[in-house]
Amino acid sequence: MSVSPVNSNSNNAANLGSAATNSMSSLGINDFIALMTTQLKYQDPTQPQDSTQFVAQLAQFSSVSGIQQMNTSIGSLMDQLKSSQALSATSLVGHGVLIDASAMPVNAGQAVYGAVSTPKGASNLNVTVTDTSGQVVRHMSVPVQAGMSNFAWDGNDDSGQPTAGGTYTFTASANVAGQAVAATTLLASKIDSVTIDPSTNTLQLNTDSLGTVTMADVKQVF
Repeated sequence: MSVSPVNSNSNNAANLGSAATNSMSSLGINDFIALMTTQLKYQDPTQPQDSTQFVAQLAQFSSVSGIQQMNTSIGSLMDQLKSSQALSATSLVGHGVLIDASAMPVNAGQAVYGAVSTPKGASNLNVTVTDTSGQVVRHMSVPVQAGMSNFAWDGNDDSGQPTAGGTYTFTASANVAGQAVAATTLLASKIDSVTIDPSTNTLQLNTDSLGTVTMADVKQVF
């Protein structure tokens, strides 16, 4: 006895199969199994569904489910890391840091501490201090040290008089093999507080004179 194809059931099976595939990202495992069972129930007995389709659908479901769980786990881990990072960074509050910078606001007669990134082979270092108008107010010779050469400006000009408040620029140069070479300056500031930027999730250090910087900007903590 022959069995006639059941076209409507075949269409139902195909539609259910498509629904199972398209809904994997929003269905639970029990819903997915129920859909596959219904798909088997209504399939055309003369044209059974290819078993490889079931395997592919199940693999796709497992993949989507696994990715969702992984994303959830990573999100939780990131939250924990941010909290841990912020907690650790609070220990920096009140400490001084050296930051790549060449200018900062200074009160009248205020001392400024900094350093110069020493060029390889430098025989001497000089730092000039320039006021807001561009006038050089102080020339300083800095003892050469390996790595970073520290300097301190007492807030006075070359004649020993206290300078006015304002933004001052620090420029360094080194003598390397008889040639003048520009060198990078670093300035010291104190950390007042730490925050996390909600848009980038990066840790920010709020300093008293150099504004907001990141941990990547910090070259030394003291």
